[in-house]
Amino acid sequence: MATPAPVAPESKGKSFIKRELSGATFLTLEHVGHMALVVVVSVLVLSGLCSALSTWFGTNGMASTMLIGSAGMAGGGLMRAFESSVSLGIIAALVVLVPALVILDRRTRAEWNKRRGYAGRLAYKVPVYTALAVLGVLLVASKIQALYIIISSLAYIGVSGAPIADMYVGNFIPALLGIAVFGAAAWYVFNLAKGRDYGRKFSFATTVVGVAVVLTLFITSLVVLHDGTKTYGPERDATTTPMYDENYYQDLLNQYPRQ
Repeated sequence: MATPAPVAPESKGKSFIKRELSGATFLTLEHVGHMALVVVVSVLVLSGLCSALSTWFGTNGMASTMLIGSAGMAGGGLMRAFESSVSLGIIAALVVLVPALVILDRRTRAEWNKRRGYAGRLAYKVPVYTALAVLGVLLVASKIQALYIIISSLAYIGVSGAPIADMYVGNFIPALLGIAVFGAAAWYVFNLAKGRDYGRKFSFATTVVGVAVVLTLFITSLVVLHDGTKTYGPERDATTTPMYDENYYQDLLNQYPRQ
């Protein structure tokens, strides 16, 4: 039977904020933030990997997904450059949130050792099972996408011009990465729900993967943004879109003198 969590005695000299952000109340906020970061960082890691793949292989990435309505009007250089800009945003988010995840993991683990009965409280179970449910949905969605690509590729066998290779590069590989990322995060949260804490291993693995994704995205973005063949606007053809010639238009106006 779980023992009740000890309650820190209130100090009459403390302010309301200090009283509320102390003891089990503050631990609950840290625990909720920790579980939220487990989900968010997992999504960011997968998004970073997919952005890198889209940049390397020219498949639809995050920028194409957000701008699907205008993707056909924009030039390839614009989409690749915007994809790199999205990657820089993912880098900034990972640089901030991965250390926050590690800090909150260490903080909550240290506090759990002081409050042995906290794991049996509703404030502990609700964030854990909520994060587990979200990760479970994402994991199932990734498996469905992977299975869909396999079935579609089999159905397209013998069809002339079927983009089977693009389907595997642009959809199947991201689905496999999603299964790996969300599966690892769900495994960690599932063990938390069962009372087994692998936070130290999960934090170390998240840090290593996060650093690898950040470096990969940063180097890839630098290569794309500083490539002289890429532009931020649609490509123009000088033969069909002539530049403005002031002398030409002045001569044209001189042919029609004012009355």
